[in-house]
Amino acid sequence: MANYIKQSLEEGETIIFKGRLHWSYIFRYLFFSLLFTVGGIVAIYLAYYRYPGQKTELFYAGIALLVLAFFVWIVGRIVRTRSEFAVTDTRFVQKDGIFNIKMTEIPLARIETVNFYQSLWQRILGTGCVEMVGSGGTSHQVHCIEQPMKVRKIIVASIKKPQTSPTGQTSQTGPTSPIKPQNNETAES
Repeated sequence: MANYIKQSLEEGETIIFKGRLHWSYIFRYLFFSLLFTVGGIVAIYLAYYRYPGQKTELFYAGIALLVLAFFVWIVGRIVRTRSEFAVTDTRFVQKDGIFNIKMTEIPLARIETVNFYQSLWQRILGTGCVEMVGSGGTSHQVHCIEQPMKVRKIIVASIKKPQTSPTGQTSQTGPTSPIKPQNNETAES
């Protein structure tokens, strides 16, 4: 599978962090794959040790369940790898899809706020949601990602870091230092 994020990089742009969906996103695929595997093994065991008179039917049912478990697992892997994202030195990029590709790009200079959502269960599993709010109030959420707090910290650090323009000048994308007010001396009476 082609790496669309690397192909979308502009000249001189580097990837700071590359992430993907957490394994819990495909939990139901893993659960059913495990269930079919156990069912297939039990059917083969029953064919040889408990019901030798129905050996052929149980054996083929067990093989069918094992094949089904393998295909369910493969579908789960494909679902997990269909979405990936990266933080570069200039933008956030997310790719969704396998056959039909959708690329979402947000320049870091346009991101105003980075929100972080994580339930108790997600904290236990190490997954969560990161939401980027851009100028104009538009937002983009990335759900069920690995290491969401690390992703948030990387995006926030990249926003605050000064970026180099194509002319070689650095521009501050984060908050600028406040201007100190001048002290007005008053005459003492």
